[in-house]
This record gives sequence, C-alpha cells and structure tokens, in this order.
Amino acid sequence: MSLIRRYKEIIFGVGLGLLMWGIDAAMHVRMSAEADLPASFVAELFSPGATQAFFRALFLLIAIAFGFALWRANWRERELRALEEAIISFHRQLDSPAMRIVNHVRMLQTRTQPTQDDLMRTVLELIGEDARTIDELARQYIKFSEQVMAGRTAEALETLRAIIARRTAGQES
Repeated sequence: MSLIRRYKEIIFGVGLGLLMWGIDAAMHVRMSAEADLPASFVAELFSPGATQAFFRALFLLIAIAFGFALWRANWRERELRALEEAIISFHRQLDSPAMRIVNHVRMLQTRTQPTQDDLMRTVLELIGEDARTIDELARQYIKFSEQVMAGRTAEALETLRAIIARRTAGQES
C-alpha cells in the first residue's frame, strides 16, 4: 500500500497510457465496422497491426513520462514537507531541555539556604546535563543548516533523523 501511495503519479501515468491504448483499440474497431471489415475488440486490443502497436506504445510511453514528471515534481514537495516536519521535531527536542534548565534555575533561586546540599548538587548536575544536550543539539543544527544551505536536502534529513534517534534513545535510557 505504501508503494502505491509513494508512486501514485507513475501508476496514474501507466493507467492513463493503458486507457489510451484501449480507447485507440475501440476507435479502430469502430472504424473497421464502418468500413464493413470484421474486427473484434479483444483482437484489436491484444494483437494490433504494427502501426497501431507503435502509436499505442508511443501513447503509453508519453503517459508514463507524464506520470514520472508529476512524481518528480511531487517528490521534491514531499521531501520539503519531510524536512519541515523534521525541523519542527528538532525544535521540540530543544524546548524540553531548555524548559528544564529554566525550572531548575527557579528551584535554585527559591532556596533560602545558599549552602550546597544534596538537592543543590543534583540540580546543578541536571542543569549541566541539559546544557550539554542543548550544546550538542545546537552543533548538530549548525551542521544541518550548512547542509540545507548547500542544497544537500537528503543529507540534511539524515542528520535530523540521526539527532532524533539519538535523543529518543537517550530519553528511553
């Protein structure tokens, strides 16, 4: 089912070419009937003359080329949509550590004792961990931006997918 969805434009082109093949066969059967020459639709459809076969194959190739051109145009759009979704996901990943840092800082600010007890050390360790996460994501984002600016969309998508996979694996552990 995903292949049909992925290559629907090419499948449309093949279907259009086959439809044109059938219409041409029906037209030849009708022309034969008007000229009082016996011809069956099935015979005309599956075993046409050399000229009809050539033109029908030409129709089919043109329709497939049309479907392929549509597929390529839509493929670029799908890639850009996937890139946009990846960027949104990437930004969501940055938001969580940033919000935790803000919350941890607020916790430290509300403490009345300035001494470093166990809670203070734990919170500071968490802040450091989140700061390193944001730093690593920012470095990856710079790499991603360079790839996008260079027009290497597929490579940029792979970079974002790797970031997402790394973050997902880190959250599960």
